[in-house]
Amino acid sequence: MASSLPRIAVPRKWFLPAIAALFVVFALELYLSVRLESQTFDEPAHMYAGYSYWLRSDFGINPEHPPLVKLVATLPLLVSKPKYPDVPNINFRAASGFGGMLMMSAPGADAVLSHARAAVSIFAFVLALLVVLAARQMFGDAAALLALLLFVFDPLILAHGPLLGTDMGATCCIFGAVYSFYRYFKRPSYFRLSLCCLAAGLALAAKHSAVLLFPILALLSLGELLFVHDHENTSKPIVPAAREWLKSAGVFATILLVAIVILWAFYGFRYAARPGGQQINPPSDAYVQQLHYPAERAMIGFAKRHHLLPESYLFGFTDVTMLSREGRPMFLLGQRYPQGKWFYFPAAFLIKMTIGFLLLLALVPFARALRMNEFRREAVFLVLPPLIFFGAAMTSKLDIGIRHILPIMPFLIVLAAGAAAALLKQSRKWAWAVALLVLLDVASSLHAFPNYLPYSNEAFGGPYRTYKVLEDSNVGWSGGLKALHANLAARGITNCWFAYSALPDPANFQIPCKRLPTFFSALSDMGQQQPVPPHIDGPVFMSSEELTGYFWGPGALNPYQTFEGLNPSRVIAGEILEFDGSFDIPKPSAISEWVVAVGLLRHRKADLALPHAERAAALDPNSLIAREVLSAVYAANHQNDAAEREYQTALQLYQQVPSDYKSFAFPPTDPLAQH
Repeated sequence: MASSLPRIAVPRKWFLPAIAALFVVFALELYLSVRLESQTFDEPAHMYAGYSYWLRSDFGINPEHPPLVKLVATLPLLVSKPKYPDVPNINFRAASGFGGMLMMSAPGADAVLSHARAAVSIFAFVLALLVVLAARQMFGDAAALLALLLFVFDPLILAHGPLLGTDMGATCCIFGAVYSFYRYFKRPSYFRLSLCCLAAGLALAAKHSAVLLFPILALLSLGELLFVHDHENTSKPIVPAAREWLKSAGVFATILLVAIVILWAFYGFRYAARPGGQQINPPSDAYVQQLHYPAERAMIGFAKRHHLLPESYLFGFTDVTMLSREGRPMFLLGQRYPQGKWFYFPAAFLIKMTIGFLLLLALVPFARALRMNEFRREAVFLVLPPLIFFGAAMTSKLDIGIRHILPIMPFLIVLAAGAAAALLKQSRKWAWAVALLVLLDVASSLHAFPNYLPYSNEAFGGPYRTYKVLEDSNVGWSGGLKALHANLAARGITNCWFAYSALPDPANFQIPCKRLPTFFSALSDMGQQQPVPPHIDGPVFMSSEELTGYFWGPGALNPYQTFEGLNPSRVIAGEILEFDGSFDIPKPSAISEWVVAVGLLRHRKADLALPHAERAAALDPNSLIAREVLSAVYAANHQNDAAEREYQTALQLYQQVPSDYKSFAFPPTDPLAQH
């Protein structure tokens, strides 16, 4: 029983005003920070998908994620009614990105995004309330205030709370389900069980990784039976009766079944992902067969054949399984790896948490009160879920952002707050230590304002050096265009170069810089890329992903390798690096030439494409793509011998790519074989 925990007396007349004040601070932090961010990488796709669900019940758009968060975020769009852009039936991953890009290029798009962000922030506020309620019920008023204080100033929460993404929504629902489960075991009732069922169903509808909730609930049930139930005041386990095992199994089965029904409800109780007989591209049956792991392929295939879950959900689960198993390139502590490694999340956690919070967690074992027998339940419910999520994350090869383990944060915050509240009472020295660490935590967070996405603690250099140790959503997530515009306008800079890994056109943000080629501009260029000279004068502005070769590959595969050894003169919003001086850039120049050549080739202007393709190969003779493009241009100009020669050169270059980095390169296509 939590009543025996040493408690700091918090006058009731202060408690609610203090809680309200912290909620106001939280709202201001979210608003004042996110208004300075342009659209981050995933937001347009989520917004387009949510709008598609409301207007057309088309769950084939962005099936990588279940619909709950996207539906909540796009509720305001039903009032503002922006134009819905139709997209061709292209690959599922490209379709939502392309549709979102079209939506975000329309007039008034910034207001639409702001309204969506405001709507989705409800999950962050609900989670804050749940943290207060859980900490208060488990450990008392002082712990509740401390938990909310840690929550309100947590950089990871502040970074993702207002963004249109699935991580905060899933975190809220998962914590809500576990907290409801805790309350049910404290005092069983049908109402509390129904709350747990609801939260579990919402969690499933928020993110595919929420399936981890069910092994968590199963293990919590087991822990309740073996270590907690009916023996809070004894250190000797009591063997549960058979009826207790049956009751526990029945409760778990009820939660699982109701959660699945709720998940079906979000898909309109319709198996087919798309209306009117349309198919996801590629078809879901074919996509499941691409799984290289027989157990997962058989399990998902069985669920598909028997329509146990909606098609869109199973398609997304297939995608998540594939990515988790096969992974993506990982960047950690300045080194790039071809796939994720087990130590990524432990290292990222140490980098992205404040030093004050890490030390508060380290003090948990020293809180004597929390080691008392009657707090077994609280210990199990707060420690087990983070361990399960951490363990699952460490087995995954998809190591691109600490946001994937965001669900551990509310549990750790409540645990740290409970320990801190106990230590405040334990002795004066411990009270001073706790006060100092809480102050350090808050100060570090305030120092990072408003750049919470690129936050790293002081041991790793802070937000303006995070790009040296991490990347992707850990740094800026391509949301720095507003910050760059403000910086350029304030300094009156109009002559500059810009290499930025994002889908939106920088011109939409009144950025006057000339474009350097990037991975995405090469993929989606609409004739906007112009040839770039092999020598340029700065300032050159570059996203951290371009610098580290996130999309290109490490070492010589990265066309911007020249800049890796240089110190930027300025870091904007934690993710855009400024380099001043003069620079030789033959590889980016070559990319710009072959991008122009490909564009001309698509418009059947092979004769005009030829000089651009030849310049690309001359500028970067070891470029596989430049040689492949030149081969295609020669073939289009009926110069077959030259086309074959360049194809063979491209093939040799591909064979020279180290096997670990083959994922960064594709085998060249023989243009003559296509004729």
